[in-house]
Parts: sequence; C-alpha cells; structure tokens
Amino acid sequence: MIPTVMCIDDDTMTLMLNKLMLRKNNFCDDVVSAENGKIAIEYFEEQMTRAEGDRKFPELVFLDLNMPEMNGWEFLDCFLQDFKEVIPELKIIVLSSTVDPEDQKRARKHPLVMEFVTKPLSLGRLDILKKQPALSPYF
Repeated sequence: MIPTVMCIDDDTMTLMLNKLMLRKNNFCDDVVSAENGKIAIEYFEEQMTRAEGDRKFPELVFLDLNMPEMNGWEFLDCFLQDFKEVIPELKIIVLSSTVDPEDQKRARKHPLVMEFVTKPLSLGRLDILKKQPALSPYF
C-alpha cells in the first residue's frame, strides 16, 4: 500500500470520491487533497520547513490539468523547478477529463508524468496502476 497519495483537483466532489476509492481499494494509507496547484505547492513548501524526519511528502500525485489559480501544467513547471531535486521519487499521474489529444500527448512526454488517466478514476484503473513497475513495489 502506498503511504500517502495527493489528489489535486478543483472539484470537491471528485476529491471526495477519489479519496473513498483509494481507501476502498487499499491503494494508500492516507490521502492529502488540494483544490488547485497553488495549494499543492504551498503544501510542499510547508513540508520543506519541517525537520527532515517530520516531513510528509506523498509518494504519488493524481493531478487534474484544468483548474483555476494554478493549473496542472503550471504545477508541473513549478514542481520541476523547485522540488524535483528534493523529492526525485515522487510519481505523478495526470487524471483529467480533457478530450484534447494534445494534452494527452504533452502529459505523456512530460518528464514528471508517469501516466495519463481519463476521469473518472475507477477501481479497475487502480488495479492496473498497482501493476505498474513504478508502483508495484508498494503492493
């Protein structure tokens, strides 16, 4: 089981459903939610101020692309610039309802993104993700 997963999405209902699904499928112990990329970056910044043993970084992030304040692309750029060296093991899965094939192509080429998943998240998709080489050691 993954210790901590972060879900970044501006839809509070999606956040609640994803949290329930992740727990029901024994996918993770804890879920941290952020309603946009800016709030997620603030979470990482706050964790960086803590003593090294007290930091709680997620091992996996489910990231929506289309959000106000700071969208998924802006989050990825900021994370790459400010946190990639500090948290190199973080895995990011884009979880989006976008139908733009360019978004999917761009996400799959991004150095931080391990997978693009179309919303909604499902139990079947979580079972597939558990078998991914980057995630399978947790299960």
